[in-house]
Amino acid sequence: MIKLFRKIRYELLESNKIGKYLKYAFGEIILVVIGILIAIQINNSNQKRLNQEALEGYLNSIAQNLESDLRRAERINQTRLELFPRALFVNRRMAPDYYQIASEVYGLDISYEDRYSVENIDFMASAINDTWSLLYLNPNLSGFESLKSSGFLSQLQGTDLETLLFDYYNQVDELIILENNYNDRLKGSFEDFVNAGLEGTFAFFSPGIQDWRSNFGERFPGLMDEIIQHPTLIPVFSWDYDLIIKYENLLQSGMALHQMIVSRSKSFTPEIRKSLEDVYDEYGDRPYPKIIRNGMTTSGNSYGVASAQGNTGVNIQFLDSLTAVQFYPQAWGVYYSYVGDGVIDPNRVRDFSSFDTLRLRMRGISGGEEIQIALKDKSNPTDGSETKVPLTLSKEWKNYDIPLTSFAPTNLEELFIVASIIVENKALTLEIKDIEYR
Repeated sequence: MIKLFRKIRYELLESNKIGKYLKYAFGEIILVVIGILIAIQINNSNQKRLNQEALEGYLNSIAQNLESDLRRAERINQTRLELFPRALFVNRRMAPDYYQIASEVYGLDISYEDRYSVENIDFMASAINDTWSLLYLNPNLSGFESLKSSGFLSQLQGTDLETLLFDYYNQVDELIILENNYNDRLKGSFEDFVNAGLEGTFAFFSPGIQDWRSNFGERFPGLMDEIIQHPTLIPVFSWDYDLIIKYENLLQSGMALHQMIVSRSKSFTPEIRKSLEDVYDEYGDRPYPKIIRNGMTTSGNSYGVASAQGNTGVNIQFLDSLTAVQFYPQAWGVYYSYVGDGVIDPNRVRDFSSFDTLRLRMRGISGGEEIQIALKDKSNPTDGSETKVPLTLSKEWKNYDIPLTSFAPTNLEELFIVASIIVENKALTLEIKDIEYR
């Protein structure tokens, strides 16, 4: 081919056809340029393909890291959701009303003195000991760190995937700081407790091995009380519920991120966008939707009772992973959850208008218990005139979903009582696992 082009050029020059020669030369230059451009395009396409393959390799590594991290995060969160109520329950087991409700409602043949039983000591000792067993997420950051140092992260610039990547790993960083601080407090609690040298400690943590009464006689109750009430245990009973919230957010964001990576999507689908709406923004206007978890009132909320008999006759007990509420016979009694800590204040409100359902996970002790559910906004008078939704409870655990429209005309933008359970002219006991807005 090259010889052919040379022959053509030679013949044109020999025949003195300069004009045709120049046109031919220009055409030959264009062909060369086109060839170069085609070669560059092919090379760019190949490089782009190689870059895409490299990016997918880094993202696949991140997806694998996410799978193991999210499994561990789920286990840690579930462990703490079970552990926090147990720690709360340790102190409750020292109170007389726990034994009263256990005897009257559940028919258990136990008395206040049974707080010193081997079973009770074992429960309290194991709850304290399990709290001292530190939990760390220890996430695998290798995939994300490799992606950042590779230079391929620029291919995601401006995409939803890039936004979620950085948001997720920022959440990881914040959680690690909070978790380390919490665990440091627990480590300090354990060390201080050990160094306190309290008499009877070994027997307390080995109730099936050592007999308190035989070893310590009349001093036995006082020694146990001293252990349970010792100030070194304050961090055990003062858990950090923000850890639960951060783990929930991390799990929600992490699952969305994993789904985007495995589906090779750089933009939010409607399903991903909807799932990310459940991520709680601690600095936003939308309130935390979970009022009670595993029978425990969550951070930022409190509970109270009221009744026709001067706020008596409504007995509350935290029974490990549930709240039991006992109503004595009277004209009316109410158990309620309200916004904030301390004294209830109608001016301390939250906006729940972005939710559409109130879910209560409850059961009755006997089944067939008739109750009413109500909310209160800041304008509602305290005369029982608020809108009430009747429920009949099952003996089995059940989710009761109530559309928030059922509470009209209650103003959802200014709620100060976020859930209340009202009983009129009846004696009954019910148990609550969870209350949440959805």
